[in-house]
Amino acid sequence: MQNNNVYEYINITNVINQLNIKKTRTKGNYIYAICPFCQSSKEKKGYLKINTISNVYMCKNCESSGSSIDLYASLKYITTKEAFKALLKESPVLDDRPYTYNNPVKDEYYRDIVYRQFLKMQDLKEIHYKKLKEMNFKNEYIKDNLFKSIESNNYKKKEICMRLQGQGLKLDGIPGFFQDTDFKWTYKSHKGMFIPVILNNKIQGLRILLDNKYELDTENIWFSSNNEYNGTKASNWPMILKDNKMNWIDMYNSNNSTSIIIATEMILAHKLFNNTSKIVVGIPNNIDKDLILNIVKRMHASEVFLYADKYTILHTSALMYKNTILALEEQNIKVDFRIALTETDIDSDLNEYKEHKKIA
Repeated sequence: MQNNNVYEYINITNVINQLNIKKTRTKGNYIYAICPFCQSSKEKKGYLKINTISNVYMCKNCESSGSSIDLYASLKYITTKEAFKALLKESPVLDDRPYTYNNPVKDEYYRDIVYRQFLKMQDLKEIHYKKLKEMNFKNEYIKDNLFKSIESNNYKKKEICMRLQGQGLKLDGIPGFFQDTDFKWTYKSHKGMFIPVILNNKIQGLRILLDNKYELDTENIWFSSNNEYNGTKASNWPMILKDNKMNWIDMYNSNNSTSIIIATEMILAHKLFNNTSKIVVGIPNNIDKDLILNIVKRMHASEVFLYADKYTILHTSALMYKNTILALEEQNIKVDFRIALTETDIDSDLNEYKEHKKIA
């Protein structure tokens, strides 16, 4: 181990090579492989998703997940302590590609300051304004929630970054921003619009509603730059929408929050909130059992209306839904599960929800 550091030994790239796990493709910081636990390959595209920066893996089919050491230990039928020692004895077998390291994420206070100034420098294009109006959002709602189109002109993007820096703001540690090959600060852009993810009155991050589907069949992605030089990865921050008359402290401490709505995407959460004015929680396009449980407990909810958008249905296993619902019911929380495939489905469900809860 004289010429190598410990990271190279426990790096997940080394581990999957040591275990001869069959890789199917690579993209950015991710490796996709045939899952060694369930043998699923998602039609040869790879169902085991391996993050070479975070050093973790997850199979969306069988839900196996963990760190590089967990993976080695599980397949060798040994403890993680034994796995760590065993890996240090093996010569690393690493892929011939450079490693990218993330900047640590700035705290929520600093992210909020940067993102609010950043959004002031973005416009709302007519195409996106019309799209929001078709979703029945009023002008005041669009303005208050800071929905903005994403600037795609490279010169203008660098100019915006310079203006932010001119205000004394640093962009390292802010998901979405990175330095280009000339070491100029810029940011990732896609054809779509920003949906700010707000929690406790602060913008945690920016979710992107794409104009066209992403190749993994979703319309929603994070504003993130984890595979870029000096970039930063976005986390899966939740969003809570509530009446402005209710402050955050009262919301968390109130015993009146008997019923809440949870939506599996931010724009769906806004659609629901726009029609109900009840507390709506947005989670980013997945079913995160622990995240949902923590939110429900903190808000003292006894009943949950769980809405899944069509892309979450497409990419999430039935087992994940089942485990989440069972975990909630074990806490004596009533769960009503809905699938929101179309606007008609949403409207129909909301009318039923209003009648059930006697909402005017």
